[in-house]
Amino acid sequence: MGDDIWREFCAAVASLGEIVERNATDDIDRAEGYRYLTRLLRGGLEAMVEATGPAHPVVATLPNQVKIGADNPDNLYQTIGVDGRCDYRITGRRNSVHYLGFGAYGGGGSAGASSGERAGYLEDHQLEVAADGTFEIACSQHEQPGNWLRLLPDTRQIIVRQSHLDRRAEVPAQLRVECTSPAQPYPVLDDLDRLRRQLLGAVGYAKGTATTFEGWTHDFMARPNELHQRPKEELATNWSDPNITFYHGYWTLEPGQALVVAATPPPCDYWNFQLNNWWMESLDHRFLPVTCNNATARYEPDGSVRIVIAARDPGFGTWMDTAGHRHGTMGLRWVRATADVQPTTELLPI
Repeated sequence: MGDDIWREFCAAVASLGEIVERNATDDIDRAEGYRYLTRLLRGGLEAMVEATGPAHPVVATLPNQVKIGADNPDNLYQTIGVDGRCDYRITGRRNSVHYLGFGAYGGGGSAGASSGERAGYLEDHQLEVAADGTFEIACSQHEQPGNWLRLLPDTRQIIVRQSHLDRRAEVPAQLRVECTSPAQPYPVLDDLDRLRRQLLGAVGYAKGTATTFEGWTHDFMARPNELHQRPKEELATNWSDPNITFYHGYWTLEPGQALVVAATPPPCDYWNFQLNNWWMESLDHRFLPVTCNNATARYEPDGSVRIVIAARDPGFGTWMDTAGHRHGTMGLRWVRATADVQPTTELLPI
């Protein structure tokens, strides 16, 4: 039986390649697409196979370079697998990270699942923190005094977002989690049918995530070089943060062209702009100028910003390097903004 399970898993992995085959139009898209699938599969294996189960939860950091749905380059993403019928306690130290949010969501841990609806959300402005910087959050269906994160019976994960203005200067929050419901035995890996479900679940995670955001990119392509909001009702069921107003788009440039994104940022706690590839992965912000935020952007005298997407630095505005790409996706976030501002876009020769 074990050999059959492995063959079924390998066949399911091979079928993922169809997503790249039907979308890639050049070698960059194709190479990045296959790499994207390996990243999603790695994330799925971590979440499904390595998971210790909701009775023995851990705070898991998204594996290195696993990028999903216009991932924020300023973010540290963490997940906790839970069972909404149980109670949990998160303890931690706030430290100095700029933004900290906890969201409880349904679904099976896949961005492509149909029930990623938000059960509850708790963010740092609501968080009661002791004088020594520590805090405790009760996670349950029934309201608790102090910090409480609401769960529903179908809640399956808690997503933690930690956003930095400056990673070099800010210390992320330190977190621990425990299940406070009656103790259960630690799961021993002796059930081959369970392993089969875990392995195929990892492939399902990769496929569901990739096909969801494949659809998003095709939607953006209908209005190239523009930025628009996704329907709020859709975001409510796709692991969203209620504090974020997010504009998405698809950019495409001919040689010698630049796309200028302009806006006067509203009063807000944080904002960022980023370039992504076709697969909605942020470009390599570790080495290239492909993202900016309210601390790093170059402002005009009137308080506006001009973000310039081009293959080379045009000498004005805040330059975003296309990193050898001729097209891709892009995004702009306002976080805890007091007003909404629609960014404008303009194609220019350089």
